[in-house]
Amino acid sequence: MDMLISSSQSPLIGHEKPFQRLLNFYQQQTLSPCWLINGQQGIGKATFAKAFAQYVLAKNPINPDGLSSDLVQRQIQVGSYPNLLILRKPVIDGEEAGEIPLSEAKRVLNFLAHSAIIPGWRVVIVDAANELNRSASNCLLKVLEEPPAKTLILLVCHAWGQVLPTLRSRCQRLDFSPLTVDDVKDLSVDGDLFAVCQGSLGYYQQLVNAGGLEFLNTAKTMIQAARQGQWIQLQKFCQDNAKLPDRFQCLLWLLPYLIYQKSVETKSPEWLTVAQKLNRFLEQAKTSHLDKTQFLLNCFLLIENSHC
Repeated sequence: MDMLISSSQSPLIGHEKPFQRLLNFYQQQTLSPCWLINGQQGIGKATFAKAFAQYVLAKNPINPDGLSSDLVQRQIQVGSYPNLLILRKPVIDGEEAGEIPLSEAKRVLNFLAHSAIIPGWRVVIVDAANELNRSASNCLLKVLEEPPAKTLILLVCHAWGQVLPTLRSRCQRLDFSPLTVDDVKDLSVDGDLFAVCQGSLGYYQQLVNAGGLEFLNTAKTMIQAARQGQWIQLQKFCQDNAKLPDRFQCLLWLLPYLIYQKSVETKSPEWLTVAQKLNRFLEQAKTSHLDKTQFLLNCFLLIENSHC
């Protein structure tokens, strides 16, 4: 199933209220320059930021070269419009970096150091603020303290607590709710699979690409295998899935979710403890350079060493 497309091309799904909130501020000319767009990963926050940026930038006057408004819209959509800067984790040797480094943050300073190429607003989108390393966060503080006129900075945030407090204090917070079944009713979404994905279309796409229901059931079987110490089976599973990006990324959120569900179903505090330990390990390991197979094996080792 390939009913979903990348966030750079997707239409905005849901989130009408936060969009209208920012729109009202913009129309009343009271829009704060810096916003933290906070919520579950994969629910469309980056798409929202891009959609609102497109609305604001489309209000700019026609540029001196006489580009049509349609062409301006297309440039914004692919990220080539000169008044729009989108910051993400860099890809190095085909692998996405674990964090957004200082060198990327400096691009924002350079982008805003000069007059806008096209008269009017400029927009910076950081996707995501919780992935900035400390040096990059401190670099952006200088901009957030005194942003230039007609500048809008939208910081997508998947984990509020992981964003530098001084950075949070300089932004308005805009909270997003997970998508509901109602929000996605017009899409070809499997309701049972979507229920596992915590209201995230991003997670749903990963799970579908990983194999859908079959992969979900296999992950549950592997949790049981870990409890029983079946390490030959687990090692093969980890080796195979470490090579497949969709499956590997899917396991990073699916395993903690399934363990947490175990704690709910069994009302067992021990399972909840395992879920918490697993979440801590995943967070601490974000910037590590562990071999992916070993990374997954360490996750299952935490599950085996529980006393549930």
